[in-house]
Amino acid sequence: MNKSKTAVVSFSISVALAVLKIALAIVSGSVSMFAEAINNTSDVLTSLVTLAAVKISDKPADENYPYGHGKIESLSALITTGFLFAIYLSVIREAIARLIAPLPIENGLLAMAAIVVGIAFNIGRVAMLTRAARVHRSQALAAEALNFRTDILSSSIVLIAIALELLSNGNPILQRADAVGAILVAGVVLLFAVRLGRQAINTLLDRASEQLTRRIRNAARQVSGVIAVDTIRAREVGAQIFVDLTASVPRSMSLEGSHDVATQIEERIRDNTGNSSGDADIIVRINPVAQENESLVDDIHAAAVRDGKAVHNISVREVGADKYVHLDLELNGRLDLQAAHDIATELERSLKEQFHLLHVSVHIEPTSEPIKARVVSQQQATIKEIKRIAGSEPRIQSVDNIVLDRVGSHINISLDCQFNANMSLADAHLAAEHLEQSLRRHLPHLGQVLIHTEPEGAVDVP
Repeated sequence: MNKSKTAVVSFSISVALAVLKIALAIVSGSVSMFAEAINNTSDVLTSLVTLAAVKISDKPADENYPYGHGKIESLSALITTGFLFAIYLSVIREAIARLIAPLPIENGLLAMAAIVVGIAFNIGRVAMLTRAARVHRSQALAAEALNFRTDILSSSIVLIAIALELLSNGNPILQRADAVGAILVAGVVLLFAVRLGRQAINTLLDRASEQLTRRIRNAARQVSGVIAVDTIRAREVGAQIFVDLTASVPRSMSLEGSHDVATQIEERIRDNTGNSSGDADIIVRINPVAQENESLVDDIHAAAVRDGKAVHNISVREVGADKYVHLDLELNGRLDLQAAHDIATELERSLKEQFHLLHVSVHIEPTSEPIKARVVSQQQATIKEIKRIAGSEPRIQSVDNIVLDRVGSHINISLDCQFNANMSLADAHLAAEHLEQSLRRHLPHLGQVLIHTEPEGAVDVP
């Protein structure tokens, strides 16, 4: 059942039990039964409030209520708390009067039978409400379930109190069991009321849930690229949660990479808070930060990314106290030369000022649309020759995945080159450069040569 139908069924049961127990309280004259009847009458009022609350809370957000109407459930729980305090203070007063001057109970067995029936109904109702509260993440239904779980306990106290008084046989202590039972029922209900009221006030005041905050933090930390989770502001509005989170990532990360991290954080939070269906409003702010082990190359790359420039192949040479920087800058191939030169010059000036560099050399590389290529004639013979040339380089273990294409009169080569896994990256790169030089000496009209260095035994991505 949905929330509204569940609340309607609960309301109907409350009405039936209230009428029954009010009648039995009048017939029996039991103060504990009177407390139980008052309890069920208050249940009618609280169920009515809950029914109205769940209907209103399901209304979507609008201009006047941008966070939705979910907090009406917490307000209904607070109203329920007020009802319970007002009613049970008067019950305690009456029970104290009965302690001083006890009165006999009439039709006690009938009252006990009615209580047993009420307990059976409440056991079924608690199971129904608990299941619906969990499925629909409803605070109002959860409060209802807790209320009727307390009713089971209070009804059991009344059952025992009436039984003891019926068996009192003139014993002055047992004759007061009914009044003691009423006080115990009132105490249990008021304890529940305090707990319910505190929870409602915390929600209305947006008190942060430590458990929810911890789950959100752990979820965000699981995302690759997140250095730290700086701030979390989370609140629950009915079944919906609202999260405002700031996460730190390396400042060298690209804008696209940062966006991917933010998206993954949102997905992890939804999965870890039971909101995978999308019933959550999550805002993730990304804070780029410097890392302790950053090199000058990292710093230069980060500065270029912040400036919106795509750079690669950054190298730094130290000559005495001076530093010389060389890098490749990617620009749209349709730019005219003057515009491209102006962009490169501005990047050079910016990097010199930021890092106190003596010399910055920018090599401009044009990006272009896909190029139409043709199949290389005598392809197998060319591949065999490439493998022969690679075999003359002792540091190379093997070459594979050789791909050839022809653009105009030039042949482009792409291949995987495997080395000993313990070799340094610098040595592997140097060996790959030697291989490229050998290929250009032996094969005329070579265009682009792309050599992918990898450790021996590496498995290619399917």
